[in-house]
Amino acid sequence: MAGWDRRGLTAHEAVLFAVSLVLVALVAISVAGGINSLFLAIILSASVATAFSRWLFPEGAFFSLTFANLIAVYASIFAFFIEELFGQIRPAVSGIGFSLPILFFLAGCWLRRADIAAVVGRPDIRDSQALYGALFWLIPIFLVGAGVFVLSWFAEPVVNTDLTFLAAMLAIGLIVLVVSRSVAIFLVDAGLLFEEFFQRMSRLMVPAFAFLTFYSMLVIVFASIFSVISQFSTEAHFRVGSAARAISFSEAIHFSIVTMSTVGYGDIVPATNLARLLASMEVICGVMLLLFGVSELLEYTREHRRDRAAKDKDAP
Repeated sequence: MAGWDRRGLTAHEAVLFAVSLVLVALVAISVAGGINSLFLAIILSASVATAFSRWLFPEGAFFSLTFANLIAVYASIFAFFIEELFGQIRPAVSGIGFSLPILFFLAGCWLRRADIAAVVGRPDIRDSQALYGALFWLIPIFLVGAGVFVLSWFAEPVVNTDLTFLAAMLAIGLIVLVVSRSVAIFLVDAGLLFEEFFQRMSRLMVPAFAFLTFYSMLVIVFASIFSVISQFSTEAHFRVGSAARAISFSEAIHFSIVTMSTVGYGDIVPATNLARLLASMEVICGVMLLLFGVSELLEYTREHRRDRAAKDKDAP
């Protein structure tokens, strides 16, 4: 993969790994609800997994990076699993259970390091059929979760115990150990797809920045108008909650963003015909800007593809 220095950890990679670990930490504090055993287990698992996979496969920095990011996804799914089925599990036990599949996967990577190194060393986006085949390892894991979920309907007190929880996570860990090569292929494919996506996004930075700039200007213009008519009029043009009063500029910015995006939270509403007219005009401007903005982004993408195809055709 272009952009990765295979001789060692570059400054660019270090920044990406740091950002990934910050993401994991953010998810961990949300899932654990504080600095406790589960939080530490998530952070430690992500750090160990990233360092170990980077050491084991030095030519696959993207593999380690994808692994770190998907641990955050795994933590989010794990939180749902815990909240729905194992609400009485202690944080320490939760931390052990969270770490088991990751440790088993690392063990599988070590046992099959030659096969996985061949996959990581020559990354290539597979066709859709091969990609779906690499996801078959999710089926037995889903069956374990579904089995525990169904069992909880009939014997919730038995299911909601430390022993059942650890048994379920151990079963998932053993599955991951057996299919570690398929999981590695999935990580490689996910990393390549992420990279392809970000490369495509980077080519849209200029038109996207122009769109956001004009969008921000419209938000500020309408917010200023809302603030002016509110501050310099004897009539209350807006209702905040149950009170009709003047709104500050920060409130006007909030109302302008909510109005242009057509979200309409309802915390601030126009109370006069003039305010309603201005809000309606902003909605129309926002919709038109969105339509033209998307159209221009698509046209820019088509032009870029045509230019690239022409260059490839002219290249010897």
